[in-house]
Amino acid sequence: MELADYLRKGRDRKGLTYSELASRAGDYSATTFQQAASGRFLPSREVARAYAHACALDIARVDRLWEIAYREKRRVARGPLPPALPPHLVSNLDDLSGALVALHAKNGAPSIRLMLKRARQHASECTPLSTSALHRILSRATVPTSRNSLQAFLIGCDVPTHQRQRWERAAARARRHHRKKTELASQAMAQLEQQVVGDTGEDVSPPERANQLLRAANLDPTEPYRGFTATWTVRCLKCRGVQRVKLAAVAQGRAQCPICGERNTRTSWEHGGGCLGARRQHARPRARSSHQRSGPGRDRWW
Repeated sequence: MELADYLRKGRDRKGLTYSELASRAGDYSATTFQQAASGRFLPSREVARAYAHACALDIARVDRLWEIAYREKRRVARGPLPPALPPHLVSNLDDLSGALVALHAKNGAPSIRLMLKRARQHASECTPLSTSALHRILSRATVPTSRNSLQAFLIGCDVPTHQRQRWERAAARARRHHRKKTELASQAMAQLEQQVVGDTGEDVSPPERANQLLRAANLDPTEPYRGFTATWTVRCLKCRGVQRVKLAAVAQGRAQCPICGERNTRTSWEHGGGCLGARRQHARPRARSSHQRSGPGRDRWW
C-alpha cells in the first residue's frame, strides 16, 4: 500500500519510535500508529493525518494517498464509488444517493460510530440517525427522508454549515423530480388499467376480463381478482407452480414463474375484441434501482 510506505519512510527519516509518535500526536496510541504503517489494513483518515503531522509529512499528499487506498478498498468490497457530483448537478434520487456516498468517502469515510458521535454533539441542529439508517444510506438502499436526517448525515460527514444549504437544495430538487416522475407513472398505470380491465359497458365485467388476460398469459387465478395493482395468487399452467403477481405486471410482460422461469408473456387486449392471445417476448429483465427496491416514494420529505 503506497500510503503505508509513505508513512513508514516519513517516520524513518525522522528517526522516531512509535511511542514518540504517539507522544507527539497525543490522541492515538503507538499500537494504532504501528498498525497504520503496517499496510495490513487502511487506517482512518484522522489517524493517517495525525501520523503525518507528527512526522511533519505533507498532509495533502497523505489525503490523496488515503483516498486512492480507500477507493481501491471499496472497489474490491462493493464495487467502484459513484461519481462525486457537486450539489448543483444533482437532479434525481439516484444522483443524490451517489453524491452522498461519494461525499462520505471524500470527507474521510468516517465510521458509523464517529458519524453518530458528531451528530450527538450537534443535538440542537439535528436528531442523530440510527445505525441501520446510516448503513442503508451508505449502501445506497435509500436516501435521507427529511431535512433533519439529511442534516444528521452531513454533520456526521463533517460538512461545513455553509455547504449544507447547497445539499438541502439538491435534495429538495431530487424529491420534486421523484414526485413528478411518480405522478406520471401513476397516470400511465391508470390509463393501462382502463385499457386492460376498464368498464366499457360490455357484458364482460372487469374481473372476468382480468381472468381472461391472466389465462392468456399461461396463468390460472387461485383467488378472486382484487385490483390491477394488487398482489394476486396464481398458478403457472406450464409447471403448476404457485406464485404471486400483479395484473399490471402481467399486462406489461413482466411476470415470471419462480419455478420454471416462464417469463415475459405479454397479452394484447382490445376492448372491442377481447383477449387476443399471448405472445412471447424474449426481453431482458428491467434493472431496478436501489430506490425502487426500497420505495423512496413512501418517504416523507420537506
